[in-house]
Amino acid sequence: MTPTRSPLLDDDVLPMVELLALCLDGQVYRVGDAFASADTPDGPELRSHAFARSAPPWAIADRGTAAWIHGTRASPPPVPQVCVPPSHRGGGTLARLDTAYRAVSPDETLTFAGIRVTAPLRTAHDLLCSPGRFTDADALEIRHLLVLAEVTPARLDERLRAARRRGRDLARTRLPQVARASLVGAPPEAA
Repeated sequence: MTPTRSPLLDDDVLPMVELLALCLDGQVYRVGDAFASADTPDGPELRSHAFARSAPPWAIADRGTAAWIHGTRASPPPVPQVCVPPSHRGGGTLARLDTAYRAVSPDETLTFAGIRVTAPLRTAHDLLCSPGRFTDADALEIRHLLVLAEVTPARLDERLRAARRRGRDLARTRLPQVARASLVGAPPEAA
């Protein structure tokens, strides 16, 4: 297989000052820690290229990083969030990554530009189960992921009830807030 060249620019191509000036002029835009030409379409493939620059090839983008790749948040988390597959566990952790050690089945991932990313439903599940403050913006992001997955909050609740996973009860308490979040332009069946 021939490796594809990344459509992204960084300070290996041009000095950062020039990239930032081009960004101010509207000639390029930021994609994670890199830049893309203004005529390059933004999407999961491009954001996966940006993620690949900061993560090892075995990493599975999950949680906030996956949400960013799917387009439900404007920027990636400051530290890439990844799931470590069983075949790479036991080694030292990489300080530049926020790692999670969870089993992810093949049907719970998608591949963009050769990079594995948790699917929208799995990403929604992971974000709902994460501890910490849960805001209306978080609920809206989860709702957007559910629309991408073509799953209603009620269907996700059924999935959560059947799950045996830490954070399940917390996720179920957050679902009513997700159900109240409404996306402009979402199909009625997703509402």
